[in-house]
Amino acid sequence: MIKSNRLSINAIGKIKKNWIREGINQYKKRMPNLIINESKSFNINNIPVNNIIICLTEEGKLFNSIELTTLLLNFKNKRIDFLIGDADGIPTDIKDKSHLLLSLSPLTFPHELARLILVEQIYRAISISNNSPYHRE
Repeated sequence: MIKSNRLSINAIGKIKKNWIREGINQYKKRMPNLIINESKSFNINNIPVNNIIICLTEEGKLFNSIELTTLLLNFKNKRIDFLIGDADGIPTDIKDKSHLLLSLSPLTFPHELARLILVEQIYRAISISNNSPYHRE
């Protein structure tokens, strides 16, 4: 089972669009232990060495929802930090230190919207791991 208290989303910049913030807040109500941090830059040295770092980037690997669930389940009890850059993406040195580069889609999304999509996919993965009816195949 995937637990939201092992997951955090670290993103550059603040969300400016109210509808995106409201969408994220709806999922946060369902996953109150999910940590979402907004900052001006990444300091990878602040992430504990044992944590799994997953960078969202357009050149990352594509997963469907079941594959993402399996991936998160495979990390067992490790903490997972998702990193989302700003319009310029994530610096190469940080991508090089990550455990996985993840793409949400071959399409390009604004970084704010990528947060909402990631939060929904995390909720979906948790639901799949709990055999919830939220996900239908």
